[in-house]
Amino acid sequence: MRHHYTLFIYILAALSLTSCKDDFDINKIQSNPKLILYCMPTAGNTTVIRLTRSLPVNTKGSITPVTTAHVDYTVNGKAAEIINMGDGTYKAVAHQQVGDHIHIAAYADSLPVASASTTILDAITIDNPSVKKVHLYSNYEEQAEDFYQITATFTDPGDTKDYYAVQLVSAIITHKGGILTGTDAEGEAPSDNTDKTDTTESVRHIYLDSEPLLSGLGQIDYDFGYDDNDYEHFYVFTDDDINGKTYTLHLNVWREYNNETITSSDGSLCNKEVSPYYRVVLYHITPELYHFVHSIGSLDNNDLAKAGLSNIAPSYGNVKGGIGMTAGYHKTKTKWARYEEIIQTWK
Repeated sequence: MRHHYTLFIYILAALSLTSCKDDFDINKIQSNPKLILYCMPTAGNTTVIRLTRSLPVNTKGSITPVTTAHVDYTVNGKAAEIINMGDGTYKAVAHQQVGDHIHIAAYADSLPVASASTTILDAITIDNPSVKKVHLYSNYEEQAEDFYQITATFTDPGDTKDYYAVQLVSAIITHKGGILTGTDAEGEAPSDNTDKTDTTESVRHIYLDSEPLLSGLGQIDYDFGYDDNDYEHFYVFTDDDINGKTYTLHLNVWREYNNETITSSDGSLCNKEVSPYYRVVLYHITPELYHFVHSIGSLDNNDLAKAGLSNIAPSYGNVKGGIGMTAGYHKTKTKWARYEEIIQTWK
């Protein structure tokens, strides 16, 4: 593991800073409360808007929802119906499609107006995935490990600068009534619409050593306190290296498996290793969302900054007069796939 290297770097940095002294009075920082606005529009008929009230750094308390705001939400200049849900959540009811321009303005007593704009993006087609078992060296673990590798292929548009995010989702199936069946229910794949089974989905951590689009870290980065952790398992990247090309993502997850007994066509019984089911979710995102997630990830992944031994970059936002993010996106889901291998056959 890399932790002993990081500790060594901390000690060196601390020794180098022992002669430095900063006079920093947090009470001198004055900040007025502002609206915090989050909204992520996509194609559809309903968009959720979340409003809270910021807390100045020199006061005590907690961020509270804003329940009495007036919200203007327009699609190509046409006003949408706004439904106040009563808990700081507002819903805009309006049909939205690719290319639509969205503008939001939120008003609340004694707070500055918070506003932002974005655009609804188009979907990027991605092929259905395949799953294989691999044995790879992990920079993070500093040894070879067993993984399942999920691959999926998409084509980047060549005439635009594009920003993306990817998530990997696994599924466990239960029969109706809550009987757990592990990764499989009578050979059936997970379904978004079935009368026989329920599917429980989980967003998975991806080990990035095999995917250069998602990982820019090497061993020296780990040693100096940087990590490849992600923001809610939401991995962002750009088309800088793949502009206009067809590209295959290689997504590694920790190997976890079950054994399943089946009857082959000749009547013999077979025992096989099966993985969970996996699907890839590809997001086409606006530059604002990319920079927002990237800024959070950069802060979260810098152990030295958390320890006060390097600079902390501020998080990115595009809300004028307030705090937060409004960013359009479009997501595409693949079908489910899993790894299957016969490991024993008997009569």
